[in-house]
Amino acid sequence: MSGRVLILANGEAPSLRLLKRLAESHDLILATDGAAHYAIEKGVAPHIICGDFDSVHLGRVKAAFPTAEFLPTPNQDRADLEKALHIAQERGAKSVTITGAAGGRVDHLLANFALLLRYHLEFSLCIVDDFSEVRALSGGSGEPNEIVLQTAPGDTISLISPGGDARVSLLGVQWTLEDYLLPIGTMGVSNVAIEERVTVRVEGGTLFLCHLPKA
Repeated sequence: MSGRVLILANGEAPSLRLLKRLAESHDLILATDGAAHYAIEKGVAPHIICGDFDSVHLGRVKAAFPTAEFLPTPNQDRADLEKALHIAQERGAKSVTITGAAGGRVDHLLANFALLLRYHLEFSLCIVDDFSEVRALSGGSGEPNEIVLQTAPGDTISLISPGGDARVSLLGVQWTLEDYLLPIGTMGVSNVAIEERVTVRVEGGTLFLCHLPKA
């Protein structure tokens, strides 16, 4: 059983500082295909390396990580990152953090963030880079969903409603919301934390929650 799983996606590599911090706080590390290359460069050893192996130098990676488990996932119906999420789920993940998901092709970027919408109700899921943390949040069936962020005054908090159906309350920020139906667009972008705790409550619908620390 692996409660906290870190997935290294084959996009723009995170900084060494971030990657080391994430690696130390997770129980299991999965590298998707070519992400194993930046794992070598930054000295972080994945437990599992998975994918269709079309963008990885297997000889080099096997030499660098002789104890890693190599899981070929040749199914082309899904991208390597989604296949890694399935592996994490099979290994008992309660929460999953993805890093290295940004950069490169815009269709890959959009698909990566779409995975937040697809899987966030199955386990705690977020995408993290050196500048932000993004997750999806949903409410419905009379049960609001609430998250409390640990923030610093000046942090940026952005809410994006992809379907225009998110009914949101937002506290601890410069511009508070109370049971507000957030439309599709930019209305929820670039709010500012004024307290050390920001509460986001979703009564219905789904939104992207972005936390960009000021530091």
